[in-house]
Amino acid sequence: MKVSVIIPCHNVAGLLPQALRSVHAQTLPAAEVVVVDDGSTDGTWAVIEEAMADHPGLVRGIRQENRGACAARNAGLRACSGEWVQFLDADDELFTGKLEGQAPFTAEADIVVGDYEQVMPDGLLLTVEALYDRPWMALVKTRMGTTSANLWRRVAVEAAGGWDEDLASSQDYELLFRMLRKGARVAWDRQVATRVLKRVSGSISRTDERANWERYVALRKAMKDHLLAQDPSAYAEEVAAIDQYLFMALRILATYDLDAAVAEFRRSISPGFVPHVGRAITERYVLLYNLLGFAGAEKALRLRKGPSHPAP
Repeated sequence: MKVSVIIPCHNVAGLLPQALRSVHAQTLPAAEVVVVDDGSTDGTWAVIEEAMADHPGLVRGIRQENRGACAARNAGLRACSGEWVQFLDADDELFTGKLEGQAPFTAEADIVVGDYEQVMPDGLLLTVEALYDRPWMALVKTRMGTTSANLWRRVAVEAAGGWDEDLASSQDYELLFRMLRKGARVAWDRQVATRVLKRVSGSISRTDERANWERYVALRKAMKDHLLAQDPSAYAEEVAAIDQYLFMALRILATYDLDAAVAEFRRSISPGFVPHVGRAITERYVLLYNLLGFAGAEKALRLRKGPSHPAP
């Protein structure tokens, strides 16, 4: 099995060496490592040059202007020749047996989904498990691995159109959606073999936060439309889950523009929807919703407290 590792980089001179070490330590060696410098202004390219000198014929470097991680991944995809691709963000690392552990699942799959460890900005370590054997529900609930934890069949990624270079968020799940829509086969590794570092990206404007949530809503609307077009009865649970996630996202978007959120609610949410009580939805809110509807409940809450904007 020939695996190409693709590492997109932007100003990660301090993190890239560990990612590269984790690749070189694999018990199933990669056939090639393509490192794409996406317009870095620090010492990232020097790190790549050193890696190429230390591993001639294995590590290749590509330089491009800053166009984003998706464009860098696509550049690596065009340059690689492996049947399988390990996309590895430069701030993530693979456990030693990651590629070897996922190899047995590749015979009848286009995506091998892996569990992973996530290191939060405060140092808290979380284990993120996939929702096994239910690819559409896993996709809806964002429990279908992540970019670095998964292994990707190159031709299946290409057949889906590669990475969407216009997206600033929801990139891997948008690609997974397009792959599933085209019939991609999924295997579940069920082992934690990747460590993902969740970095604080710095200050982010309200416009960026709002745009992230709008992309989140648009993707789940597309999922819902697709499943309803296939077989509404077969995917009833998935559609109900999408409504719940859409509702929670629209509540956040309502803090930016209530009228726009209400209009989107009417377009997106199934008739007769009632939200479930959960972490962000109290029994009191559900009571208000049942009495006043979405717009009325949100207006009532805003009389009591100011808006907040959690990150997607």
